[in-house]
Amino acid sequence: MPNKVTIEIPLCDRCKQVGYCLAKYENSPSNRKKRQLTEKEISAMVPIRTTFRDRSTRFGNKLQQAHDLFHQDEFEQASYMYRDMLETRNDCDEILIGLAASFFFMKQYEAAADIGIKMSNYRMNEFSNSFVSLCELKIKEQEKENQSGQINISSEIFRKSKSKTSIA
Repeated sequence: MPNKVTIEIPLCDRCKQVGYCLAKYENSPSNRKKRQLTEKEISAMVPIRTTFRDRSTRFGNKLQQAHDLFHQDEFEQASYMYRDMLETRNDCDEILIGLAASFFFMKQYEAAADIGIKMSNYRMNEFSNSFVSLCELKIKEQEKENQSGQINISSEIFRKSKSKTSIA
Protein backbone atom coordinates (compact mmCIF):
# COMPACT_ATOMS: atom_id res chain seq x y z
CA MET A 1 0.00 0.00 0.00
CA PRO A 2 1.55 3.34 -1.06
CA ASN A 3 2.16 5.96 1.57
CA LYS A 4 -0.25 8.87 1.40
CA VAL A 5 1.58 12.17 1.08
CA THR A 6 -0.10 15.21 2.57
CA ILE A 7 0.98 18.67 1.61
CA GLU A 8 0.28 21.28 4.21
CA ILE A 9 -0.66 24.64 2.72
CA PRO A 10 0.16 27.65 4.89
CA LEU A 11 -2.96 29.48 6.02
CA CYS A 12 -3.42 33.19 6.68
CA ASP A 13 -4.33 34.33 10.21
CA ARG A 14 -8.03 34.50 9.35
CA CYS A 15 -8.07 30.95 7.99
CA LYS A 16 -5.97 29.54 10.86
CA GLN A 17 -8.84 30.40 13.20
CA VAL A 18 -11.18 27.98 11.42
CA GLY A 19 -8.57 25.50 10.22
CA TYR A 20 -9.19 25.67 6.47
CA CYS A 21 -8.90 28.14 3.58
CA LEU A 22 -11.92 30.44 3.65
CA ALA A 23 -11.12 31.92 0.23
CA LYS A 24 -11.55 28.52 -1.41
CA TYR A 25 -14.94 28.14 0.28
CA GLU A 26 -16.09 31.71 -0.39
CA ASN A 27 -15.15 31.58 -4.07
CA SER A 28 -16.90 28.34 -4.88
CA PRO A 29 -19.78 28.89 -7.33
CA SER A 30 -22.35 27.48 -4.92
CA ASN A 31 -21.43 29.98 -2.20
CA ARG A 32 -21.16 33.20 -4.20
CA LYS A 33 -23.68 35.78 -3.21
CA LYS A 34 -25.89 37.00 -6.03
CA ARG A 35 -26.95 40.15 -4.20
CA GLN A 36 -25.83 43.48 -5.64
CA LEU A 37 -24.05 46.13 -3.66
CA THR A 38 -25.89 49.34 -2.91
CA GLU A 39 -24.44 52.83 -3.22
CA LYS A 40 -24.70 53.13 0.56
CA GLU A 41 -22.55 50.01 1.01
CA ILE A 42 -19.96 51.32 -1.45
CA SER A 43 -19.82 54.63 0.40
CA ALA A 44 -19.53 52.82 3.74
CA MET A 45 -16.44 50.95 2.53
CA VAL A 46 -14.53 54.24 2.53
CA PRO A 47 -13.70 54.86 6.19
CA ILE A 48 -14.77 58.11 7.81
CA ARG A 49 -11.61 57.98 9.90
CA THR A 50 -8.54 56.43 8.38
CA THR A 51 -7.49 53.06 9.72
CA PHE A 52 -3.95 53.59 8.45
CA ARG A 53 -1.47 52.71 11.19
CA ASP A 54 0.53 55.96 10.96
CA ARG A 55 -2.30 58.48 11.09
CA SER A 56 -0.13 61.30 12.38
CA THR A 57 2.27 61.23 9.42
CA ARG A 58 1.96 63.47 6.40
CA PHE A 59 0.63 60.51 4.40
CA GLY A 60 -1.93 59.65 7.09
CA ASN A 61 -3.16 63.25 7.18
CA LYS A 62 -3.45 63.34 3.39
CA LEU A 63 -5.37 60.06 3.40
CA GLN A 64 -7.75 61.45 6.03
CA GLN A 65 -8.22 64.60 3.95
CA ALA A 66 -9.11 62.48 0.90
CA HIS A 67 -11.63 60.50 2.97
CA ASP A 68 -13.16 63.76 4.22
CA LEU A 69 -13.53 65.02 0.65
CA PHE A 70 -15.12 61.76 -0.39
CA HIS A 71 -17.71 61.88 2.41
CA GLN A 72 -18.48 65.51 1.50
CA ASP A 73 -19.36 64.26 -2.01
CA GLU A 74 -16.30 65.94 -3.51
CA PHE A 75 -15.48 62.82 -5.49
CA GLU A 76 -13.34 64.43 -8.17
CA GLN A 77 -11.06 66.19 -5.69
CA ALA A 78 -10.86 63.05 -3.57
CA SER A 79 -9.93 60.98 -6.64
CA TYR A 80 -7.02 63.33 -7.43
CA MET A 81 -5.71 62.91 -3.89
CA TYR A 82 -6.13 59.13 -3.96
CA ARG A 83 -4.32 58.90 -7.33
CA ASP A 84 -1.49 61.06 -6.03
CA MET A 85 -1.08 58.84 -2.96
CA LEU A 86 -1.31 55.67 -5.06
CA GLU A 87 1.82 56.73 -6.97
CA THR A 88 3.88 56.60 -3.78
CA ARG A 89 2.01 54.00 -1.70
CA ASN A 90 0.39 51.10 -3.50
CA ASP A 91 0.24 48.93 -0.38
CA CYS A 92 -2.69 50.71 1.27
CA ASP A 93 -6.13 49.21 0.60
CA GLU A 94 -7.87 52.39 1.76
CA ILE A 95 -6.49 54.26 -1.25
CA LEU A 96 -7.79 51.66 -3.71
CA ILE A 97 -11.20 51.55 -2.04
CA GLY A 98 -11.48 55.34 -1.97
CA LEU A 99 -10.35 55.70 -5.57
CA ALA A 100 -12.69 52.98 -6.85
CA ALA A 101 -15.65 54.45 -4.95
CA SER A 102 -14.82 57.96 -6.18
CA PHE A 103 -14.76 56.79 -9.79
CA PHE A 104 -18.02 54.93 -9.23
CA PHE A 105 -19.84 58.00 -7.93
CA MET A 106 -18.38 60.11 -10.76
CA LYS A 107 -20.01 57.55 -13.12
CA GLN A 108 -16.62 56.47 -14.47
CA TYR A 109 -17.51 52.82 -14.14
CA GLU A 110 -14.74 51.38 -16.31
CA ALA A 111 -12.05 53.08 -14.22
CA ALA A 112 -13.86 51.97 -11.05
CA ALA A 113 -13.95 48.36 -12.27
CA ASP A 114 -10.23 48.46 -13.13
CA ILE A 115 -9.41 49.58 -9.59
CA GLY A 116 -11.89 47.03 -8.21
CA ILE A 117 -9.99 44.24 -9.94
CA LYS A 118 -6.74 45.46 -8.38
CA MET A 119 -8.18 45.29 -4.87
CA SER A 120 -9.17 41.64 -5.12
CA ASN A 121 -6.86 40.37 -2.42
CA TYR A 122 -8.05 37.93 0.22
CA ARG A 123 -9.52 40.60 2.52
CA MET A 124 -11.45 42.44 -0.18
CA ASN A 125 -12.34 39.53 -2.46
CA GLU A 126 -16.09 39.42 -1.82
CA PHE A 127 -16.49 43.21 -2.00
CA SER A 128 -14.26 43.41 -5.07
CA ASN A 129 -16.21 40.77 -6.99
CA SER A 130 -19.57 42.38 -6.18
CA PHE A 131 -18.20 45.85 -6.92
CA VAL A 132 -16.78 44.87 -10.31
CA SER A 133 -20.05 43.10 -11.22
CA LEU A 134 -22.01 46.23 -10.35
CA CYS A 135 -19.63 48.40 -12.40
CA GLU A 136 -20.05 46.07 -15.39
CA LEU A 137 -23.83 46.34 -15.06
CA LYS A 138 -23.60 50.15 -14.91
CA ILE A 139 -21.35 50.18 -18.00
CA LYS A 140 -23.97 48.19 -19.92
CA GLU A 141 -26.69 50.60 -18.75
CA GLN A 142 -24.59 53.56 -19.91
CA GLU A 143 -24.06 51.95 -23.30
CA LYS A 144 -27.81 51.42 -23.70
CA GLU A 145 -28.49 55.04 -22.74
CA ASN A 146 -25.86 56.26 -25.18
CA GLN A 147 -27.30 54.14 -27.98
CA SER A 148 -30.86 55.33 -27.35
CA GLY A 149 -29.57 58.92 -27.13
CA GLN A 150 -27.83 58.54 -30.48
CA ILE A 151 -31.00 57.13 -32.04
CA ASN A 152 -33.02 60.09 -30.73
CA ILE A 153 -30.45 62.59 -32.03
CA SER A 154 -30.33 60.86 -35.42
CA SER A 155 -34.13 60.85 -35.77
CA GLU A 156 -34.26 64.52 -34.74
CA ILE A 157 -31.62 65.43 -37.35
CA PHE A 158 -33.57 63.43 -39.94
CA ARG A 159 -36.81 65.27 -39.08
CA LYS A 160 -35.07 68.67 -39.29
CA SER A 161 -33.47 67.85 -42.64
CA LYS A 162 -36.80 66.57 -43.97
CA SER A 163 -38.61 69.73 -42.89
CA LYS A 164 -35.94 71.90 -44.58
CA THR A 165 -36.34 70.03 -47.87
CA SER A 166 -40.13 70.34 -47.74
CA ILE A 167 -39.83 74.14 -47.21
CA ALA A 168 -37.55 74.58 -50.22
